[in-house]
Amino acid sequence: MPKPGTDLDLYKLEVFHWVAECKSFSAAADHLSLRQPTISAHVRKLEEQLGAKLFDRVGGKITPTSFGLVLLESAKKVLALKKATLASLDQFHGNVRGDLVIGGSNIPGEYILPPKLAAFLRKHSEVKPVLRIGDSVGIIQAVLGGEVEIGFVGFKAKDERLAFQKIWKDEMVLAVGRSHAWARLKTVHLGELRKEGFISREGGSGTLRSFRTLLARKRYNAENVLRVTMELGSTAAIKEALITGVGFSILSRTSIQRELRDGFLKQIPIRGLNKLERDFFQVVHRQRALSPVSHAFIQFLKGE
Repeated sequence: MPKPGTDLDLYKLEVFHWVAECKSFSAAADHLSLRQPTISAHVRKLEEQLGAKLFDRVGGKITPTSFGLVLLESAKKVLALKKATLASLDQFHGNVRGDLVIGGSNIPGEYILPPKLAAFLRKHSEVKPVLRIGDSVGIIQAVLGGEVEIGFVGFKAKDERLAFQKIWKDEMVLAVGRSHAWARLKTVHLGELRKEGFISREGGSGTLRSFRTLLARKRYNAENVLRVTMELGSTAAIKEALITGVGFSILSRTSIQRELRDGFLKQIPIRGLNKLERDFFQVVHRQRALSPVSHAFIQFLKGE
């Protein structure tokens, strides 16, 4: 039992949190720029105050006890509140600082967000952007799980917990390598696509979903139009495959601007389909308040 009149020391709570997160007293010491004996003394003092053991030490591994796990959940909330409070006070004084933790699907994450983050950083030099890149499905899950505060994805999911907002337009194009037979054509008919191997992204790709949706609107079944011969995990991998002259793909024009400019890839219009456009969406969790730095980034994007 905690000692009567025990006051919970916020700094000791933070030390405990980092030992639990790092699973190591020495790693926590490095993170907090303290000596390991100091870390151990803080944890020991906290255990004495609370009247319970916080860590089990078995086989050289550090794991929170059952009591420690309960305290850890509360510690995360308290430290998050501390971080948000300090950020709010900074913002009141006209300062924006802290970690900006966002996620982007392949195209926004690799091609659109980096220059925008650089511009935001020039305006707010004390912000540290942390950008997670994955497919659209993965980024949406990261927003739901609280791993990122804002996501930028290629499709709108049906989930009442999430708020989606259109933020950018994107053009999709059929691309082939310059040595491919189609590179000399002015157009390719939709019916010809199945004759050639299609190089696809993984199933969570927003580009692939958007193209399938466009085909469906024209009453085409994607499986009858496309013959997938390769499935690659990134746009960069697809571009490298196309450059060898193998197959074709549907890619964001934003992602292949350099390759088109330098002549490594060719863009071929598809007869039977008009301009292939899709939207990118900004997504946040409806039930979580945004940190001041995330709010500032959203306002920055609106003002561009």
